[in-house]
Amino acid sequence: MKSKLGVLSTILFLIGLVSYVVVLFGNDSFLSVAVISSALGFILGLFAEKGMYKKIGLIGNGVILFTTIIIPFIVTTFFWNRP
Repeated sequence: MKSKLGVLSTILFLIGLVSYVVVLFGNDSFLSVAVISSALGFILGLFAEKGMYKKIGLIGNGVILFTTIIIPFIVTTFFWNRP
């Protein structure tokens, strides 16, 4: 079962990546799909066996989560503090 988690994490990364690219082209309704699939993929990647799929899932989903949650939080909190 642990061997399948890495593959599933990578598939969720690809779903999140496609959803985030759609968001970059202007359709904001796919942002929640990108964040939820990347969060699930990151969690599944933590429990996967060591290998290439685990690395792809963890790094890819981590980058998507970083760019969709962490960077906007930092920018709105520290740099864009005036209306």
